[in-house]
Amino acid sequence: MMSHEKLDVYKASIKFLSLSRRVIKKIPKGNADIVDQLKRASRSIPLLIAEGVGKATPAHQARYFTDARGSALECAALPRCTE
Repeated sequence: MMSHEKLDVYKASIKFLSLSRRVIKKIPKGNADIVDQLKRASRSIPLLIAEGVGKATPAHQARYFTDARGSALECAALPRCTE
């Protein structure tokens, strides 16, 4: 098991990725741009966490973890964009 796979936040991001796939199926047609953005943002969360774990300094890690948080917040806003 890789070190990032032991993190609760990484495990939660993988569960969220699965949830986002279910949400995508419910987004009304005509919102391909929103679907694409949600796919990319939800995938970026676990990828950024994993990449951040591999960085050498806490400051460098923090940048990746901050970006992962930003992607999570972006995902939270996207479903509202279809209303």
